Amino acid sequence: MVLFSTARILSKKLHQSWHSRQGNGLLLCFLLCCGGLPAQAQSDSAPDDRQRFIDARKAIQQNREADALEHMAALTQYPLYPYLTYYQLSRKLGSLPYPEVDAFLDQHRNTYLGDRLQRQWLSLLAARKRWHEYQSYFDPARADTAQTCTWLMARLNTGEEAALAEVEPLWNVGRSQPKVCDPLFKQWQASVHYTPALAWSRAVKAIESRNRSLARFIGKYAPEPAKADIERLVWLDRYPSEIRHTRKYGGNDSRSQYVVMHAIARLARTDAKQALQLWERYDANGLYPDQARRELQEQLTLYLSRQGHDDHAHALASSMTDGSSEKLQETLLRQALENGHWQRVQAGIRELPAPLQDSDRWRYWQLRAAEQLGQNHPPFAKLENEWQQLAQKRSFYGFLAADRLGLSYAMEDEPSMVERADQEWVANHDGLARARELYALDQVHEARQEWLYASRSLSPAQLQAAGNLAAQWGWHRSGIQAMIDAQAWNDLQVRFPRAYEDIVERQAHSQDVDPNLLFAIARQESAFAPDARSSAGAMGLMQLMPATARQTARKAGIRYNTPDLLTPETNIALGSRYFKEMLSRFENNAAHAAAAYNAGPHRVDRWLADGRDQLPADVWIETIPFTETRGYVQNVMVFSVIYAYRGGVEPESLKGRMPVSLDLPTNPVSSFQGQRPPELQASP
Repeated sequence: MVLFSTARILSKKLHQSWHSRQGNGLLLCFLLCCGGLPAQAQSDSAPDDRQRFIDARKAIQQNREADALEHMAALTQYPLYPYLTYYQLSRKLGSLPYPEVDAFLDQHRNTYLGDRLQRQWLSLLAARKRWHEYQSYFDPARADTAQTCTWLMARLNTGEEAALAEVEPLWNVGRSQPKVCDPLFKQWQASVHYTPALAWSRAVKAIESRNRSLARFIGKYAPEPAKADIERLVWLDRYPSEIRHTRKYGGNDSRSQYVVMHAIARLARTDAKQALQLWERYDANGLYPDQARRELQEQLTLYLSRQGHDDHAHALASSMTDGSSEKLQETLLRQALENGHWQRVQAGIRELPAPLQDSDRWRYWQLRAAEQLGQNHPPFAKLENEWQQLAQKRSFYGFLAADRLGLSYAMEDEPSMVERADQEWVANHDGLARARELYALDQVHEARQEWLYASRSLSPAQLQAAGNLAAQWGWHRSGIQAMIDAQAWNDLQVRFPRAYEDIVERQAHSQDVDPNLLFAIARQESAFAPDARSSAGAMGLMQLMPATARQTARKAGIRYNTPDLLTPETNIALGSRYFKEMLSRFENNAAHAAAAYNAGPHRVDRWLADGRDQLPADVWIETIPFTETRGYVQNVMVFSVIYAYRGGVEPESLKGRMPVSLDLPTNPVSSFQGQRPPELQASP
């Protein structure tokens, strides 16, 4: 107890003097890094303080109170001092030290540590069934679902039956909720608040979230008549072709109509033509709601187009008198590009909303269509000026335009210029100081949380200053994100760091791969976060799946364990080898190799089948079926150019990276009259 009280007094003194002393030290470091102060002004105390912090933390963990107090007395101005008081308090929460908890939460309100302690404290109060206290510490603005369920249960356990009226928004979602909510939901479902309409509503949300098992579970315990409706919905979600039994499913009530439309949409994924035929039978009486009807027609059009039924797709799209959605318009445009229907491309672009028409993407394709239709000569001389304007953009389409004109790429490189007042404010920011020290101590998760909390309150100029700081620390992921949040798109030095340059250059030389492509992939995959993990399980700088890494390591004779993927040396070594393998497989076509790196080589094999390997390179990329992969390939191509520029070398042209010609057939008007060419009939 004496240890904590003394530490708390020291912490309070630190809090009062923080800005006047520690802030100046951080400003000194900031100015030094930026060249504003001479090198001899740099302090040598940081490494010593970091070691003292480690020693103090260890002493707290080992209950060596005297040693902990001695270390803490020397760290009162160190940015991570609050973490030591937090560690102390965390170890004694079981004794329910209300005054100490209150003091810490008051002092560290709206900070990562404050919220972290509050979560621990609420969990303890719930475990001890301290329901009144739980309610007093609960903050709805900061609560997650589990805490909110516990709060409502606390109110019920203290006799407040009205809490049941607030359960429905928690229950009526398309996903499973935490198990701690189950007792609350059980009481709610036994009350008057639970109705067949709510059971149906949640089942629909579950189905639309592709959570059939949850919908089935809801149906199992749903009251009638929702129970039968949900069972029918789940059945047709699994077996949509059963919707062909029109007499069985042709009811006119809203639930029956939803079941029919959902089944038609599901069937369209595999057989859009049959789905369209069945829909025309169901829709013959015109009783379906207009908005839902339109949404289904758009889905049918999309799948008809993707499956090669272009005439049916265009006929259905034309029947929508109030126009098509942007997604549908762009899908039909890409289908027209793949089939060489340049008149459709030109007409379709003119129907896009003005912001889309003015985007680099559709400006490029409007110009390409004009050339293919013979409009690149008088009286269409202005096309050359439009090509020139597009070539001044730092984008995939701007670079393609520059290739067409034989011009150098426009880099639009403008380093951030931040006012000194903003630099000083950021240099004095407590949260950013803690983030830096945690990052230096390799406590990356805590560092990232401190950074996120701090960045919420920063202005665009302050974000740019913070981004420059992070870049100087070598924390490239946060520097990149800060510039994105500040919309400082032209600060190429921070947004495109040549991180881990020695490793990248060495592995590129070993594999005979352009290092700028490796930089581009690492930048796109993880923004140079060595600890990055995806929801699919990919790991590290170049986001390798463990199975892919294991196979690549075995081929290369490299000793490998899965945790090694979080070390830059191993990750880049294996990632560069795998990318080289993709380049070799796809005849050194960087666009195809990048697509394979993202979506898998077997998918790219399908996308190159049935004559699509003969498409012009820009058309092939634009018509990649996966939106994510399409953007991925375009980014890697552009990023490789930027990294060449950042390295001071002449970049290889995009045309050179994509061996399939950008030149198009000489016949500007397709003779297929709405049909896909015979060699392209198969769906990619």
